[in-house]
Amino acid sequence: MYNAAASNGANKPKKERKLTVIFKHTTADQHVAGVEALAVAPDSSSLYTASRDSLVKRWHVGSAAGSRPQCSGSFEGHIDWVNDVLLYQDKLVSCSSDRTVKIWQAGEEVRCLHTVQHHSDYVTCLAASEAAGKLVSAGLRSEVITYDMQTLQAHLLMPYPSSSSSGSAASSTTDAAGSADAAAAAAAGGGGQPPQAPMRSVYALAMSSAGTLVAAGTTEAYIRLLDPRSGQKVMKLKGHTDNVRALLLNEEGTLLLSGSSDNTVRLWDLGQQRCVQTLNVHTDSVWCLAASPDFSVVYSGGRDQCLYATHMARRKAWLLAREPQPIRSIALANCGTRLWVSTTLSSVHGYDIPFEYCGTAVQQQQQQQQHSGQLPAADGSSNGPAAERLGSSGSSSAAAAAAAVPAGGRTLSGSASGRAVIGSSPSMRLRGSFDPGAGGEVPLLSPSVCIDGALGLVALPVLSNKRHVLTRDSNPPRARPSLFPLYCFGICAGLVALRVLSDKRHVLTRDSAGHVQLWDVLAGQPIQQLGQVDIADMERRLFRPLYVESWFTADIKLGALALNLEPPKCFAAECYALDLGVRDVPDDQKVNLGACLLRTALSKWAHEFSRLHMSGAPLPGLDDPGADQLPHFSDQLPPAVVSTDASGTAWRLGANAFTGREREGEHIPPWVAEAVLRGLLPYVKELKSAFVLLPAEGSGLPSLLQSRLNAPRILQVMKVANYCATKLAELNVPLATHEVGLSPDSQQPPENSGKQFLELTCNGLAVPYSMSLATIKKFIWKRSDDVVFHYRTLDPARLAPFPNFQLPEA
Repeated sequence: MYNAAASNGANKPKKERKLTVIFKHTTADQHVAGVEALAVAPDSSSLYTASRDSLVKRWHVGSAAGSRPQCSGSFEGHIDWVNDVLLYQDKLVSCSSDRTVKIWQAGEEVRCLHTVQHHSDYVTCLAASEAAGKLVSAGLRSEVITYDMQTLQAHLLMPYPSSSSSGSAASSTTDAAGSADAAAAAAAGGGGQPPQAPMRSVYALAMSSAGTLVAAGTTEAYIRLLDPRSGQKVMKLKGHTDNVRALLLNEEGTLLLSGSSDNTVRLWDLGQQRCVQTLNVHTDSVWCLAASPDFSVVYSGGRDQCLYATHMARRKAWLLAREPQPIRSIALANCGTRLWVSTTLSSVHGYDIPFEYCGTAVQQQQQQQQHSGQLPAADGSSNGPAAERLGSSGSSSAAAAAAAVPAGGRTLSGSASGRAVIGSSPSMRLRGSFDPGAGGEVPLLSPSVCIDGALGLVALPVLSNKRHVLTRDSNPPRARPSLFPLYCFGICAGLVALRVLSDKRHVLTRDSAGHVQLWDVLAGQPIQQLGQVDIADMERRLFRPLYVESWFTADIKLGALALNLEPPKCFAAECYALDLGVRDVPDDQKVNLGACLLRTALSKWAHEFSRLHMSGAPLPGLDDPGADQLPHFSDQLPPAVVSTDASGTAWRLGANAFTGREREGEHIPPWVAEAVLRGLLPYVKELKSAFVLLPAEGSGLPSLLQSRLNAPRILQVMKVANYCATKLAELNVPLATHEVGLSPDSQQPPENSGKQFLELTCNGLAVPYSMSLATIKKFIWKRSDDVVFHYRTLDPARLAPFPNFQLPEA
């Protein structure tokens, strides 16, 4: 029996579940990180985008050119990058680096129907067959798992069971909850443990429409084909020399397209079990593929930021667009006449494809619609010298392809139609008819928000013999491009760098556009826009000597600022309520920073839970006097809360989406519920700090009756000085105190006061009275034992040297 998710944690000691708060830095309903995958609704009215920010969004994309797509739904539930997404009937399926596959209701009501967690590592890709009722997921450790969409029963296809397995290569199954049948596991020879997973991964999947064939692209540079019904290996295709990153099967399951990190796209005839064409148009890894239904035109994109269209029968490739960042996904819509493109940026571009770049079947359909009056006449094929060159080159093969395509636009390998699409010499690499001296230019599609200038669109040499060199015209024609971006949406700069300031309350972040913001994490929002400045230089400018125990870890891996909280560390920092702006409270009233953030993030849940289960009882820390004066989150920028339930399944909810029905212990971690509902915090010993008060050598001052003291770490030295002066006055040594600031000028006492003043030193250095005991220990004492203060009568002529404070090295 294979259940990697369950077995991996079987023998590990239980650890307290952590809680993460993810802040929003924009009110716009947009992604804040790269878009990894796209899915188009069957009627092309909706586009689904899966992002590195852990969200999937649905966009209404109208048919009017230039109309801005509107976000019509947000699928919030994953807690890590969403790597792939697909539509299955009226459902949406997504997979993530959080090791889960989620099935959503894709209609107007957005809700998660099921979460399955059978993978032991990142889930990278999906494929499905509606006819067979099957879903396939794959990821790291070469795990390929199929699911019955009716029962959600899981079946392991890869890695293959060990040789000791009895009988067939079919692997064990698990149900939707992740439970395993121990007897079946023993029969498989695994003794309830998963087979040893080789250190390789699967980054691409494809499944035939009938559900009888699954293709998996591996980091071994192989393409493995499997029968999902029996679990048996069908074949292994060799030819690529690096990771296989994209796969595409035709509807009949006879032709397979593959893109690889070896910079090539290969077309495979599965009947012959060999590669019949190789496209060498890219200069770096190929990450995504799309094709017309008959495979007559192939669209490819990848790490070189280039989007190519390759006409398989004409044996030509055209550079359609160059994006500002590597292309992660492309998707065809509107019957093959529109192309959506996403990159490692948060934006998505939509292009309407001219007639000459569409597949043969699409062209035939458009021609039929034109003859019937449903479409205006297409003039793209007779528009200028560039179109003439496109029309003349390979016209005979194009005509042959058009004549050979059967009804429905499908082609069969080995038939006349298959040869027309593949080319007359299928065993040879795709050759381009590139003529460096040919006249005319076809303008390049360049998204105006991303690219400065334009590139010439020319036919490319696609042979690997390196005999031809592609040159770029430094003065491209300024004619209107044949293709131009009609849609561009979702642009929002994600966060790419952060610095936590010394007060452990403020954080500097820099977004992908270079803008730096100053955040207050207790308020959950940026409080100052600092512009395009160097974040390290700004950190030095904002530095002040202050030591606060680290109570959170921060990350920006989702393109947004996230704070991770774990007990008891998250309760290790506190400050005085007066320092947080709370008025009319005792000056020694303290606020725990971790508890303050938890109560703010879970305020909606706590009050709803109290109303439903605690008869509306007041909540400590939330309903106390002055609680409304503490920092709190903005209604316009509500954060998201992420944790795991008692079974280990991750969940994510907006701070305003809690209903109070989330049970403590089952959904909300027990330590969080104790802190938010009852104000009970785990005891942390380090909240106190010991220090010693001794007279300076030669000062002539007496020793105090009690020289070793214990006080809160946040206690300011001013109170230590006042205590010392009070105790000396009891010993008939009257000394006044004056506040010493963070500059040497503040050491001088007031003139003509007629008083003698107390001077405190530590390690021979003057002590600023505004510092806390913890700060003195960190920046001046610099040792782990008790801090020692020396006191003496202040002599304006012999002031103690002032400390030099510098930003500690990371």
